[in-house]
Amino acid sequence: MIPQVPSTSSNRRISVGGFTLIELLVSVAIGLIILGLAVPMLREIRRPPLAQASKDFLDACAHARSRSIMEGAPTQLVIRDGGAELSVEKAPEGVVGATNGVSAESVLSALESGAGRSSFTRRIDDPEVAFEAINVNHRSFMQAPATAVRFYPNGTADDFEAVISWRRTEMRRFTIEAMTGLAEVNSVK
Repeated sequence: MIPQVPSTSSNRRISVGGFTLIELLVSVAIGLIILGLAVPMLREIRRPPLAQASKDFLDACAHARSRSIMEGAPTQLVIRDGGAELSVEKAPEGVVGATNGVSAESVLSALESGAGRSSFTRRIDDPEVAFEAINVNHRSFMQAPATAVRFYPNGTADDFEAVISWRRTEMRRFTIEAMTGLAEVNSVK
């Protein structure tokens, strides 16, 4: 018969509640998998139409301004189809600003001849988003088939102001400051 040794506190294993390293790593891995599945779905969530139109306008202006400065040549933001399309193109030679009497038709013919190839295009697909006013150098171009806003290599631009609305209830004012060529969007009350 083998004699039994009385147990002491040093021989007992004390169990403390908690997670092991393996359990923590498995939990983190599961969380990362769930996050990896959720992020693409979150990217699919669309902005409200007016917010998307505002973002597209600001992106187009920033692109036109930086392209003009980097290439050392005038660039233009062209607004077509009553504001349904925004594109950034090289400004055609000989076409100056809206205050010099250049018609939208001459801008269109210059573009059709290949003078301006678009490097940036956005479409405003929501039919309830509409321009209420488009002014370039203090002249209304609301009825024109196309409106060109020029950005120059020295960082300046044509003076621009437009009002866009969604369902004629919510409105935003787009402006481009002539001396800096920087665009801004503000809510209209």
